[in-house]
Amino acid sequence: MQLVGITVNQLINMFFFMAIGYFFRKKNIFDIYAGGAISKLLVNAFLPAMVIRSFSQNFKLDVIADKLMIILLSCVVLLITGVLSIFLARIYSKDKSTQGIYMYSFTIPNLGYMGYPLIQAIFGESALLDTMIYCLPYNVYIYTIGMQVLTSRKNASILGMLLNPSIIATVLGTILGLADIQLPGVVNGILDTATACVSPCAMILTGTVFARIDMKSVFCDIKSYTASAIRLLAIPLVALLIFKLIKLPASLILPCVGILAMPLGVNSVVFPEAYGGDAESGAKVCFMSAILCLITIPVVFALL
Repeated sequence: MQLVGITVNQLINMFFFMAIGYFFRKKNIFDIYAGGAISKLLVNAFLPAMVIRSFSQNFKLDVIADKLMIILLSCVVLLITGVLSIFLARIYSKDKSTQGIYMYSFTIPNLGYMGYPLIQAIFGESALLDTMIYCLPYNVYIYTIGMQVLTSRKNASILGMLLNPSIIATVLGTILGLADIQLPGVVNGILDTATACVSPCAMILTGTVFARIDMKSVFCDIKSYTASAIRLLAIPLVALLIFKLIKLPASLILPCVGILAMPLGVNSVVFPEAYGGDAESGAKVCFMSAILCLITIPVVFALL
């Protein structure tokens, strides 16, 4: 019951801020440019701050050395799901932009907003630390390959991609973490405040995207249901079965399967909205997977 309660609380929070974005856009409190402005603010300010904060605190040499097996497992799972997502995405759509949404959906679950609080509450601080370490390769993927997958910026130069704020933040955060450089308290305070803005702003943005979608089409979209089923059940259960068959230690299984069971994150809306991708498809899968996870997360967690 605790697991269900925590999941419900997180989803109520999520849908509340989505409702703000939806209502403000429908009532023209937000104009047609509001979504673009919020997305630009996220990808150019708040998300880079969150990346620097996360990597500088977690990307430590001693942590990497101590938890090397968890990181290697993460890289293997990320590689396999990333490759499989390419073939699955081609089944779901012929459009390159929409394919990117499905590729991201099958590769990256909701890490920080859903995954960390649930694992911490159910399995404790030790499991949370392992999960955050497990997610390091995922965070690198999100702000490098993931951004390109979601935005499909065909004409972007290599230099332009490398100078993306989130990629610069990833490099800077990694250097700070590996060098164990302690940032001044005032800087940490700024990074903490910016990080706290990410989730509500991303959800408000998602709400503005929903305001331009026929909501009936969301619930009638079979692809959103099947994609959510793959994201929430097929991927974590297949991974769990394989891990059990090869007798992987429980300490490695928990962070991996726990994270794989999470719904799709709101980056599938934020990045496409900022760079002209298919934000509507991302919003549909994000919304549907968030609803269905109320049923699927307890099922998967019960098997861990």
